[in-house]
Amino acid sequence: GSSCGSQPATTPRPKHGSEGACEEALALRDLMKRFVQDMIRGKQYAVVVENSRTEPCKLSLTPNLQYLQLEAAGVTHDIPLKNVKDICPGKLLDNRFTPIILDDLCDTLVLRNNECVTFRLDSIEERDDFTRCVKVLSLALD
Repeated sequence: GSSCGSQPATTPRPKHGSEGACEEALALRDLMKRFVQDMIRGKQYAVVVENSRTEPCKLSLTPNLQYLQLEAAGVTHDIPLKNVKDICPGKLLDNRFTPIILDDLCDTLVLRNNECVTFRLDSIEERDDFTRCVKVLSLALD
């Protein structure tokens, strides 16, 4: 007979939330995949300009995942992801860098030279996804 020793059929699972973390990691991987695919094609965002006005812009990701390209008013700006120092969702507490008034739907990329680019997203959920994905991409290059 081919018995597999005295191993119980169901091994007890640890109950310290590692499953939740695993699901979260899978969800993030899914989110990243969609985000990267969308961004390589280029996606419409609203970029916040002076006086808190927004202008439509197209944000895309280079296929090598090294640069964000921001196309606004006919000009394309390259933003190397490795230059993204931080990404701040919502209102910035410290308004040193941003002369504009932000709301909860805003997401601000803070670059290493302390320049900022702020986008206004359609929902808090979209803002959080954007924050998470850009963080992951910029950390991957650190």
